[in-house]
Amino acid sequence: MKITQVHPHFGAEITGLSLNADVPESVITELKDALAEYGVVVIRDQQALSDDEQIEFCRRFGTLQKSITLHRKDTVRRLTRDELTDLSNIDENGLRMDPNDTRRSLQKPGQLWHSDNSFRSPPGLYTFLKAKIVPPEGGDTEFADMRAAYDALDEATRQKVTGLEVRHSLAWSREQAGSPPLSPTEQANIPESVQPLVRVHPKTGRKSLYLSSHGRDVLGMSDADGRALLQELNAFSTQPQFVYRHKWRDGDFVVWDNRSTMHRATPFPEDKYQRDMRRTSIEDNEVAIAAEPVGAA
Repeated sequence: MKITQVHPHFGAEITGLSLNADVPESVITELKDALAEYGVVVIRDQQALSDDEQIEFCRRFGTLQKSITLHRKDTVRRLTRDELTDLSNIDENGLRMDPNDTRRSLQKPGQLWHSDNSFRSPPGLYTFLKAKIVPPEGGDTEFADMRAAYDALDEATRQKVTGLEVRHSLAWSREQAGSPPLSPTEQANIPESVQPLVRVHPKTGRKSLYLSSHGRDVLGMSDADGRALLQELNAFSTQPQFVYRHKWRDGDFVVWDNRSTMHRATPFPEDKYQRDMRRTSIEDNEVAIAAEPVGAA
């Protein structure tokens, strides 16, 4: 197994590793260490990895989260396993979806900068995304290093943001993206959550901004002031120097730590190409390690 850093701040490519074999526990430990250090790891050449193997591999990192698509009763799920989220434009008949299909419209928030499942309690820890079919143009995924962004803040801004809490809502990101609103079943099963704006990674001790398009307002601030602050921080942390743009290849298996990174999908010509991406995620049982206010004992 070879690990090569792909960006000055974060991100690594891993070659020489097969995930559909019996991966030893020592390799799982190495991968967790790599995620703590690099935030994002790209494991190449996993074309042979089946859905069941993906799920069983991910289970070794923690408690799997079930897909929120289970709570949408007006759509058909193409993938049968509850742990899989379908981020594709392919329907249950193997045909390219109409871009206006409800299932595709529900994926629009993915094109906004976000942290996976920040609206859930517990939120997402690791996300695993497998590429079965990628378009020849477009469809990249951008990642932002939220640790490097925090490190680059001036001292006054660090003082301002540390200790603040943000309300996260799937309904809010749907609204921002122009997606269908929450269904009654989603409203009943996907409540809002409150997360610290600055978190400390339990392994590395590094602080990072915890931002997401799901972040609706800042507790203790007016809606206008809170949203202005979140927009300012989002614009700052997604500057080019903090961003790695991943160009997918068939068989890529990308894993990222949602405590250290934010990400977004980029568009591709959906009227021409298919894209088949399958996601699993692990819940953050060590969540809410909030940074103490600057200068606190």
